[in-house]
Amino acid sequence: MKKIFLAGALSAAFVSPTVFAQAKNFEGFGIQLSTGYQNNASKYSNVKVDGSRTNTDPDLGPASLVGFSNSSSGTAPLNIGLSMTTALTNNFTLGLLAEYNPISMNAGSSNLTVGGQNVADAAFKSKLENQVSISLVPGYAFTNETMGYAKIGWVTATAKLTPNVNTGDNLNTNVNGYLLGLGVKHLFTKNVYGFAEANYIGYSAGSATAADSFPDGQVTSLGYTNTPTSYNFLVGVGYKF
Repeated sequence: MKKIFLAGALSAAFVSPTVFAQAKNFEGFGIQLSTGYQNNASKYSNVKVDGSRTNTDPDLGPASLVGFSNSSSGTAPLNIGLSMTTALTNNFTLGLLAEYNPISMNAGSSNLTVGGQNVADAAFKSKLENQVSISLVPGYAFTNETMGYAKIGWVTATAKLTPNVNTGDNLNTNVNGYLLGLGVKHLFTKNVYGFAEANYIGYSAGSATAADSFPDGQVTSLGYTNTPTSYNFLVGVGYKF
């Protein structure tokens, strides 16, 4: 009986630290870079010319509802991240991740419409800029080198609408939203790791109004509400201190 007890104690002494090290391997402060493919879409609503949802300028078309065509486009982001991760149990970790994307990301081209028809020389480029996110990152260590994780975060960005031809102000608005993601991380060495992840970003609606020139040369007020969305597939590398 005594031998069995001693064997159990020795087993616990040698096995438990190794198992706990599974999550401990991912602890610490880290810095990382990621890129890949990101699709950005803009959905427009509540478009107004001179404060009216109905066109009042005959040079732009009939007295019909004005709008913007929705747009989307893919581009490559460059996310710079800072993270802090701690082990909660033998397998579970919890991290905090802050990311910034300095790339001006294309979100497609839109056109002012009257009665569903495009207005000539009234095309706009849609972009998302200065994307910043802060996420909680719960993780599960499958082995000493590989873990899976989720991302649940808050995100903010600037949605821009810039005239292609016409002179006028950019119609910019700040939009906030949420980020949901899933990923896997692998330790190549004690400090260097690689990861792959997929994320979805949903923004709340943002509104903007500015002066703009239309085909007849008349400067008028143009306003809109934009509800952007994004999804991405990223790969990256990082260094854990």
